[in-house]
Amino acid sequence: FLIPHDHNELKLTKNSAAKHKLLESKVLNSCDTVIVTSQTTKKEFQALTNKPIEVITNGYDVEKVEKVVLDQKFTVAHIGSFLSQRNPRILWKCLKEIIKENPSFKNDFELKLIGAISPEVLQTIAEFRLDAYVNNLGYVSHKEAIYHQKASQVLLLIEIDSEETKSIIPGKLFEYMVSERPILAMGPEDSDFESIIKSTNTGVFHQYDQYDELKQSILDFYTQYKSNALKVHAVGLQQYSRKNLTKQLADLIKIKN
Repeated sequence: FLIPHDHNELKLTKNSAAKHKLLESKVLNSCDTVIVTSQTTKKEFQALTNKPIEVITNGYDVEKVEKVVLDQKFTVAHIGSFLSQRNPRILWKCLKEIIKENPSFKNDFELKLIGAISPEVLQTIAEFRLDAYVNNLGYVSHKEAIYHQKASQVLLLIEIDSEETKSIIPGKLFEYMVSERPILAMGPEDSDFESIIKSTNTGVFHQYDQYDELKQSILDFYTQYKSNALKVHAVGLQQYSRKNLTKQLADLIKIKN
């Protein structure tokens, strides 16, 4: 089981929802082992079955890139689809206020957007008068995206603020984690990817109502950038390599056979 399939956004009819639940129960209780991708999903399924449940998350591949030169600007980069449901007005407000208060930040800041960006997100950015700071690169090749992940000063990761998304761990997280750049993440309280970011020391995580804390994190990153000290000291990344995760899966299959 990868992601929730029965939350409200699917708008299932009563009969369809009942069929989903019936099929889910049959699968959960007829298998040898359940594999899920997050701890939250594991807890939810433990209430539905006595079968053993294993967590195997998504992970990263080690990819070779050409020599990377860090951006001269204080670039905060979002790489990937930026959907309207993920539009973080609190972040745009923070950035607008910092620009107003800090002339140095105003001169150094750039919001780098790579991938499909919702028109609503771009409109909101303009409402907060941040459009002058946007570098919208649109679609780029995978190779270019990896380069920008390593060249940007800060990597922005946004998840929808809802109860249903707590168990969703964005696949982009794992690429970000091995880019050696700090992650500025936002999402719902107690989400699974919050614990991964904190345990690996790869960035900071804020909820959508933590305005002061979010602003301080941006300023802390900027202070480190100005002193050429903006670096990541990650720990425990090896457990999320696809090689290691595949070994976990292979070992599990061997045990069951």
